[in-house]
Amino acid sequence: MEGGVQLLNRDGHSISHNSKRHYHDAFVCMNRMRQRGLLCDIVLHVATKEIKAHKVVLASCSPYFHAMFTNEMSESRQTHVTLHDIDPQALEQLVQYAYTAEIVVGEGNVQTLLPAASLLQLNGVRDACCKFLLSQLDPSNCLGIRGFADTHSCSDLLKSAHKYVLQHFVEVSKTEEFMLLPLKQVLDLISSDSLNVPSEEEVYRAVLSWVKHDVDSRRQHVPRVSGLGRGERSNVDTELLVRHHSECKDLLIEALKYHLMPEQRGVLSNSRTVPPFVPVSLPAAAPRGTTP
Repeated sequence: MEGGVQLLNRDGHSISHNSKRHYHDAFVCMNRMRQRGLLCDIVLHVATKEIKAHKVVLASCSPYFHAMFTNEMSESRQTHVTLHDIDPQALEQLVQYAYTAEIVVGEGNVQTLLPAASLLQLNGVRDACCKFLLSQLDPSNCLGIRGFADTHSCSDLLKSAHKYVLQHFVEVSKTEEFMLLPLKQVLDLISSDSLNVPSEEEVYRAVLSWVKHDVDSRRQHVPRVSGLGRGERSNVDTELLVRHHSECKDLLIEALKYHLMPEQRGVLSNSRTVPPFVPVSLPAAAPRGTTP
């Protein structure tokens, strides 16, 4: 070819080039343009905050935005979109994540970031939030984390938090979170065969503490919660709350027999046993009477 470089005629000879930095460099450039407001074709409005971005970037990273901008929705033709039910700071962090693939999850943002990531279907961020919450499990907060996981359908975190509650029931039952539980959740816990307690005395102590925390409204539940123990009855007949409840008469008689007829304790201990309750799909913790 005149004026060009003469190449050897080798059939099928070629070289493949693959730049490992291409995508990284491209997204770095797009993020810089976003920060400067260049070529942005969408402004997200949430509360008083305005966030500029590029539809193609948001749609490529988030199924939520992909559906919004590629289907026959009115938003696909708009340059301004108002979002509801999402935290402004969390949205800003997630838009930044769409360009950088980096985000910091911590105590200050996890409770707003997780629901926002769930809404936008950014599962990687959602999983990171769950991982952080899992690392924070403690007797003082495990019930709250369990409830948070249940609310936002984080099944793995829910299972882990529930297992933690059962394994550390003695410590958990002394916390403010336990005292604020509704009746059904208390019953679910104390009737579980997976509850890890050194003795049934701990179960009775926990139940009566829960009742006394709001005695006026919870006194009526004494018969339901006081008959779920499965072992010793040594303190049941000494508690005024139980003694003053007519529906607990049979339980008190059984407690007296337990003290006066030790040879029949095996029969008495099982006479009021309720069927074990294990929440669907939740793993069993250490059995009652064992250590985790």
